[in-house]
Amino acid sequence: KMMENDHVISSVANAKNQYVLTALKTVANKMEHRPSRLLQSMTSMNDLDIKARENRRTSLSLQLKTKTPLPHELLLRHDTAAFVGLTHHSLASVFANALSEEPRRKWKRIYILYASDSLVDNFKPLSEVNCDTCQDGKGETDGFRHMRQTSQSELSNLLTDRVEDLRFYEITHHSGFFGAWFGWRSPGGYIHVSPSIWGVDVKECPSQNYIWELEQQPSHDYNAYKRGIENLLSGATPYAIPLDISSF
Repeated sequence: KMMENDHVISSVANAKNQYVLTALKTVANKMEHRPSRLLQSMTSMNDLDIKARENRRTSLSLQLKTKTPLPHELLLRHDTAAFVGLTHHSLASVFANALSEEPRRKWKRIYILYASDSLVDNFKPLSEVNCDTCQDGKGETDGFRHMRQTSQSELSNLLTDRVEDLRFYEITHHSGFFGAWFGWRSPGGYIHVSPSIWGVDVKECPSQNYIWELEQQPSHDYNAYKRGIENLLSGATPYAIPLDISSF
């Protein structure tokens, strides 16, 4: 009888042990896999965080890259610059701003090109061209001429001893846009242009910027404007004539 009871107890014990063992295995399996899933989740979150930081850095880099520099900042970066404009009435102040930051700054080549009197009418707003009560245009042309002469005098006095090759030109033909070229002949060059629009005030016309990125080839548009300024500065150009600085 005693042996029978022992057998029963032993069977019950084995069953309990088997149950506990199965339960432990289940727990062990869960414990074994949870860290793996947790690690995967943490890794995924970490990857997302890294990507987010990279995207923020890329976005910031693009913002810095596409930020339009101020004209005097471009003058401080480049030794060569060319300017095509109607009167350049504010250009002397741009150079003055650059010199206020770097008083000893000098440039290798500065070319300044003005639209001639014969081209001024092409840039008048339509409201002034067709205005019966407005002046006949002579007064405004005289105003442009006065601003141009003032600009030439100011720039000549300011830059004569600071530029190795300082030249002034008058554009006599085909001036469809204004612009500024900074170091345009080499990588890192920067070109800013503002096309003229029929009957629209030049101050309201849109503008575009073109950059010759380092270690890259310049774009087709960049090359077109690069050729344009070289054509204007060419000794054989039919579009512009050099001006005598001593006459300013």
